[in-house]
Amino acid sequence: MKLKNLFIALASFVFVFAACEKEDATSLESIQLDKTYLSIPASGGDAVLNIKASQPWSLAKDILIDKDNKVYGELPAWLTASAVSGGAGESKVTFHADAIDGGREQELHILVGSGESQVTQYIIVRQGELKPVEATCAEIKTMPDGKNVRVTATITGWASNAERYGNMWINDGTTEGDIQIYGMADKDGKLQNNPIASWGLDIGDIITVEGPKSTYNTTIELVDVTVLEVVKALLKLDTESLDVDKDGKEFVVKAAYKGNGTFVNPNVDWISLVSMEYVQGVPSKLEPNPADTAVVKLRVAANETVKPRTGTVTFSSESADGSTAMDVTVKQGANAPDLSTIAEGVKAGYGHVKGRIMAICKRGYILADETGAFLAYYGSKFKPENYKLGDEIEIIDEFGHYNFGLQMSCDGKDGFILEEKVSEGSGSVTYPTPKVLDKNALAALVESIKGKSSSVENCIPVEYVQLTGTPKKNGSYINVYLDGYTDADISGYQLPAQFDLNTVLDKKVTIRGYTQSISGGSHLNIVFTEMVEGEAEVPTIEYTDLSTIIALADKAEFTLTGVTAAKGNKGVVVTDGKTGFYVYSPATTPAVGDIVTVSGTKTTFYNLVESNQGATVTVVESGAAVPELVATDVTSTFDAYPDSVHASEYISFTGTYQTNGSNVNVTVDGASKRTGSLQGSVLDPKYDGKKVKVSGYYIGTSGTGGIYFVLIATKIEQL
Repeated sequence: MKLKNLFIALASFVFVFAACEKEDATSLESIQLDKTYLSIPASGGDAVLNIKASQPWSLAKDILIDKDNKVYGELPAWLTASAVSGGAGESKVTFHADAIDGGREQELHILVGSGESQVTQYIIVRQGELKPVEATCAEIKTMPDGKNVRVTATITGWASNAERYGNMWINDGTTEGDIQIYGMADKDGKLQNNPIASWGLDIGDIITVEGPKSTYNTTIELVDVTVLEVVKALLKLDTESLDVDKDGKEFVVKAAYKGNGTFVNPNVDWISLVSMEYVQGVPSKLEPNPADTAVVKLRVAANETVKPRTGTVTFSSESADGSTAMDVTVKQGANAPDLSTIAEGVKAGYGHVKGRIMAICKRGYILADETGAFLAYYGSKFKPENYKLGDEIEIIDEFGHYNFGLQMSCDGKDGFILEEKVSEGSGSVTYPTPKVLDKNALAALVESIKGKSSSVENCIPVEYVQLTGTPKKNGSYINVYLDGYTDADISGYQLPAQFDLNTVLDKKVTIRGYTQSISGGSHLNIVFTEMVEGEAEVPTIEYTDLSTIIALADKAEFTLTGVTAAKGNKGVVVTDGKTGFYVYSPATTPAVGDIVTVSGTKTTFYNLVESNQGATVTVVESGAAVPELVATDVTSTFDAYPDSVHASEYISFTGTYQTNGSNVNVTVDGASKRTGSLQGSVLDPKYDGKKVKVSGYYIGTSGTGGIYFVLIATKIEQL
C-alpha cells in the first residue's frame, strides 16, 4: 500500500540533545584522556585528543558501516583521525571534519589491553549544534550524512524487521522515492522494542520524527529516530494488495473514511470501477464520530499477454485539515511463456528458463544451462542454506540488469511468478574449463562498458573464469589486484563465509568463479566458487570411470561426467575415453562433443546397461574433442555378441548396406540370426547395396527375439 499527496500543518517542536559522558569515564587505571567530549565547529576543523595509556590501545571497530553485510569500521565517513591505534605511553590524535550546515555527533570506543583485562573508554565527537533542522524529504536527500533533521511525512510501507526496529518507508510528497526510517524509539525511549505497536502506527498515518540522516548504499535513511507526533490517517482500507489470475475477476474493497467521502481512481486501463455503496457509521458513547464505509466493487480484465502485470487503485479522502490517499496493489498472472533456453529467454526479455545452480553467494545464485548463465538475485532475504550446487531450478521472470550484470530479481518484485526445484543437486558440480582472466582480459571487460549505460543488451558475459592476484585493502573493502595492473580490480560478490579475504591479505591467491557485474567502472564482481593460496594450473575436466556406473545394481542412482560421443534416434552415448554408456531418451539431448554430467537411475534393458528414461543431462562445455576409441571387430561373433555384452562398447562389423524406407540395415557377413540396424548422422544413401565396414556404439537389440542389432554409427567405410 502506498500513500501520496498528503499535506498537514503541525506545530513546531524544539528538541534539545544533551551530550553525556559515561559514568567514571576518566577513572580507568590503564588509560587517561584529557577530555571525553570533543567539539568541532560547524565550519569544519580539528579537535585534538591527548591519550596516556599503560598498554596498547585502538579505536573499536563498532561503528556500523554496512548493516546487512556486518562490515565495520573505526570511524564514520564524515570523521577522520590522525591515528586509530597507538602503543603504551602518550599519544596525540587529531580528529577532522569538513563543514556542515547543522550538527552531528559520534560516540567512539577506545579499547585498551587485551583478553580479560581489556577495558573500554568512551568519547563523544560532536560537530556544530545538534538542534534539528526542519526539512522536507526532498531536502533530506541532498543533506550530508550525520545531520540531525526533523521531518513530517506519511508512512508509505513497512521495511524489513519492521516489528522489532520500527523500520518503515515515509514520503511527504516532495520527492520521487521514499526515505527509510531505520530504527525508532518506542514511547519509553527504548530501541528494538516493537515501536510500531507502542505508537499504534498504521500505514497512512502522518508522523513527525527526528534523527540523523544516513546513506546506506543508495538508500537514504533516518537512523534511530524519536517520534514527536502521530496524526492518524483519514482513510483505512481492508486490504493492501490482491492477487488475481490471468482470467481476471471482480473484487470488493471496503474503505473506512473520516473525510468528505471516498474517491476512487484506477491507475491502469485494465482495472475499472463497477459500483460504490456507502454505509454510515453508528455513533456510540465510545466512538461519537465513527468512520463511514465505502464498499467499492472493481473489475480486473483478463490478461492475454505472457507477462504478469501490476497496477494500483488509489483511494483518497479529504477534510479541512488535510487529505489521505492510499493505493491497493493488484497483481495479475499471465499466460506463462514456453520453457526456453537461457539465451532465448534473454533475447525475449521475459523468460521461462531452467538451469542448474553453479555458484551460491549471500544474495542469490548463478543459474546456468548450455547456452548461458545469470544471477538469480533474492536480496537480503536469500537463505543460502535452502539451496545446493547442482539443484535444477525452473524460473519465470523478466531479465534485468544491475551494474552491467545480467540478473533476474527473484525477491518478490513484479514479474517473478515461479521458482520450482525440479531436482535436487548433490552439492557439487562439474565446472567448465575456466577462461583465464589476465590483465588484458580484465581491461577488455572494463573497456567494453565505457560510455554505455547499464542495460540487458550491454551486460558483460557471465562466464566461468580463473585468475591469480593479490587481495589488498581498499578503504573498507578488499579487492584482488592482478600483478602489475591497478587500473581495474576484482571484487568478490557477496562472498559466503568460506571465502574470507582477510585471511589472505597481501598473499597471492588463485580464484575461480563466475563474472557477474562491473561496479564503479573498474571493479569486476565475481561470484567465487574456489579460492586457494598460490598460483594454480587451469584444471581439466575429469571423466567418470564408466565401469563403476556399469557395475551398479539396477535402480541405483548415479551421476557421471563424460563427453557425448554419438547421437541416435532416442538417446546418446557418453564415453569416458574407454567405453560407452547409453543415455536413453534424456530430458534434454546434448550435441556430439558436449561434455555433460548425467544424473539418473541405472537400469538394464534387453541385457544392455543404460540410464532410465528422462535422465537429467547438463552441458558443462561444448566443442570438446571426442576420444577416438579402437573398435572391436565382432563380425565373426555377430549373432552371439548381444547375449553376453552389457555395455555400449565401441565395435565394428562388415556387411552389405541396405536402405529400406526410413530404416538402414546391414546384412553382416556370415550372420544368420541377426541383422545390423543403424542410426546416426553418418548414414548416407550412397552406400546402398555396397559392402561396408561400420564402426559405432552398440545400444542393444530390438524386434521379436532381438533380431535387430542396433548400432549408433560414427564411421562408415566402403570396402
